[in-house]
Amino acid sequence: MGWDEVLKRVANANAVFVGETHDDASAHRVEHALVNAFLAAHPKAAVSLEMLERNEQEAVNLYLSNSSTLDVFLATTKSRDWAGENTWIPWYQPMIDSARMSGAQVIAANAPRKYVSIALREGYEPLRALPADERLLFEIDEEITRDGDWNRLRELMVEMHKERAEKDRAEKGETGPLEPSDEDVDCAHRSQRIWDRTMGMSAAKTFAQKTAVIHVAGGFHLEQRLGTVEQFSRVCPDAKILVISLQPSASAEIEEKEIKGADIVIHTKSLLRPAQK
Repeated sequence: MGWDEVLKRVANANAVFVGETHDDASAHRVEHALVNAFLAAHPKAAVSLEMLERNEQEAVNLYLSNSSTLDVFLATTKSRDWAGENTWIPWYQPMIDSARMSGAQVIAANAPRKYVSIALREGYEPLRALPADERLLFEIDEEITRDGDWNRLRELMVEMHKERAEKDRAEKGETGPLEPSDEDVDCAHRSQRIWDRTMGMSAAKTFAQKTAVIHVAGGFHLEQRLGTVEQFSRVCPDAKILVISLQPSASAEIEEKEIKGADIVIHTKSLLRPAQK
């Protein structure tokens, strides 16, 4: 598949999900091009971002309406170093400025981290007890189970435990547990689901207003069309969804194991040779 075909498929979709590796500089250039293509096809669309949280929506709107400066926006959202020192302006700001020039919306899609931390440490009950205005800043998935997303998270945690055990063995001559307990996975799953449910519903609520949406997030949130994509799909089953995975690789060949449910995989460090599912 050539780049022109990628852009055509982006234009033909009305709900695009782009998964990045946050510190991949090449990916951000590709993202900006994808956002521009989407906005060219849907000028009044919405650019939805994991990197901004719902409590920051007012700051976003003020910037989009030219009622505040870039410096004020960055100070209010504390975004300047989001993916590393001074990364916001070259990596994420171009997407916001493209939206502003197009007259598109920018959606601060994510849940504030403090609520995710509460879900991890204490569960959902303390979140349900919060005042109504705070409840608007995050979404709880009342149907959460030990599902495919739980299994996917467990696999990741097993890998992390093994890496930590190897490091401990090398440094201390001893290791901790090689695998997480199911209860540990439950805690992580609750917190991960707050992120994914909130982002998915942020995009879905925008889409319900007959607004096309392109959502940018870390790749794990979109793998296997679980996470954020699954949450969006639950309430927007008729959306024309396109999932694009940006992989920080220089290889011209894309392996089957890299696809992970994506419609298009792009190796961002190679000559731009996207592959489709």
